[in-house]
Amino acid sequence: MKKTKQLFRLLALLLCLVTLPAFAGAEAAKAPVTLLIAEESTLPLPQAEGFYLYVMPLLGADCMLLHNEGQWMLVDMGKRGDYPTIKQHLDRLGVDKIDIAFNTHPHSDHIGAMREIADDYPVGRFITVYSEKITGPSILQRPVLAHLQQAGVPIERMDNGSEFTFGAARVQVIKTGHNNVNGSSAVLKITYKDTSFLLAADITRQAQNRLNINDAAVLDADVFKYPHHAQEKLDAGFTEAVSPLFALITHGSKNSAEGQKWLNRYGVPYKFASWGIITVVSDGQQITVYQELTEEGKGFAERFVPQK
Repeated sequence: MKKTKQLFRLLALLLCLVTLPAFAGAEAAKAPVTLLIAEESTLPLPQAEGFYLYVMPLLGADCMLLHNEGQWMLVDMGKRGDYPTIKQHLDRLGVDKIDIAFNTHPHSDHIGAMREIADDYPVGRFITVYSEKITGPSILQRPVLAHLQQAGVPIERMDNGSEFTFGAARVQVIKTGHNNVNGSSAVLKITYKDTSFLLAADITRQAQNRLNINDAAVLDADVFKYPHHAQEKLDAGFTEAVSPLFALITHGSKNSAEGQKWLNRYGVPYKFASWGIITVVSDGQQITVYQELTEEGKGFAERFVPQK
């Protein structure tokens, strides 16, 4: 682990094991970051101060909403059929425009609702890491870009090593040259003051290994979005390079057994977005995790048995 991190928490509603990850090679690199896991079921609204990450309550699809200094950014847009759920939460949170829409890769479960979003909300710019020529099963790059162009949304292409600012946060794009769409999906490293987030899209174990070899220094993060809905175990070197305090799973507990086992092995607490919208709030030094459980999610929580 590349920095000493302290873990303080409230009683976790969903998980019994909330301990520091057992990563080797710890060395102090900056001030320790603290983590709190809130017990209450709630949806905090964004305030003027702080960095907010909302994980939409979808099953087997990615859509995350970020807020900082009055700006809104979407990272992936779920499936087309997810749009009513996405819109419901955008409206609840007071979103009236999307400053940045970043798509990690153009599979239908990551870009499917973008057309509907652009129809209902002004979009400042759409960022992709793929050419409009890419095609294949479940790839929606061409129809989505055509729709955005017609709507007048600026389209920007980035690649590995690209950086941009989002409010007071710094966003780095990390991407392998893997020829598989999932493997070459864009990983985002977001840094807000002393806290950091790694959103790992759908990268495969082979791609994780490449990133660990080539980009290990930038992988270290406090909050980690588990790749590909936690359907597979992670590369061991990649896991240790990230050394997260907390993980987000964009799937249900029944569909992510391998990911759960892997996180439990390293002592990393986690939550399932399918149980209810997750909110991660950072003041730059402390990270607090909340979840607003749906009625169905409460039932899942009561019956949940952690994987070993």
